[in-house]
Amino acid sequence: MLALSIFLGLLLLIAGFLCVPVVLDAAYHDKFTARVRWLFWTWPLVPKPEKKKKKKPKKEKKKTEDKPEDEKKEDNGPKEPGVLQRFYQYRGIGGFTELLGRTVRALRQFGRLVCFSLTIRYFRLYLVVVKGDDPHALAEAYGKTCAAVFPSLSWLSTHMRLRRSRINIHPDFTGWEGKQLVCETEVSMIPLVLLAALLLLVLRLAVRVVLRFFLGARKPKPSAPAQPSDLPPSKAGETDTNQIPNEERIA
Repeated sequence: MLALSIFLGLLLLIAGFLCVPVVLDAAYHDKFTARVRWLFWTWPLVPKPEKKKKKKPKKEKKKTEDKPEDEKKEDNGPKEPGVLQRFYQYRGIGGFTELLGRTVRALRQFGRLVCFSLTIRYFRLYLVVVKGDDPHALAEAYGKTCAAVFPSLSWLSTHMRLRRSRINIHPDFTGWEGKQLVCETEVSMIPLVLLAALLLLVLRLAVRVVLRFFLGARKPKPSAPAQPSDLPPSKAGETDTNQIPNEERIA
């Protein structure tokens, strides 16, 4: 009983740690930077910290002895077809397309779970549109930029949880500010949800794709041949003349 309580306590402790979200901080200020935070640890992704390279001593290459040509693999006769070849032989192209469709559906469901588990805590975009001295071209570029940014932000808020966003896009008709781009975001995910989604993906692929593949590689059982039908039974009150003795026929 004590061992069971200790095991359950450790399991709850691990589940509690996995419920703490992992946070990705990404920003662009003349250069791109990104880091991952979880609990008290921080791992920089871009730019990567430089590691000191240690010089390894050169190892002398050992001379390999030439093997005699007489040692060759013996042929054991014709090889049996592999699993992939047998599946193609019994199921054809239709079997592969069916497995591909099942795989795509499983990956699509996994992507939906991952997108639902993501949370965009903060998103900020500051963009100054510059297009030379032509105000007409600048207005067109500003309209195209807004038409690309705001629908994308709407899609993000529809498929993910977006807590706070700040978008500032304006054209520079004076030419004093110059082209500027500042982007900052903070995305979080709960590791326990990601592990559950991965487990569901593995189970779906194992049952719907892998098992189906190995079952399809088996040789189908031959159908039983059709047996000839017996003669139809004689109707009630009728007798077969061939079975009547000759004496009775004469009488």
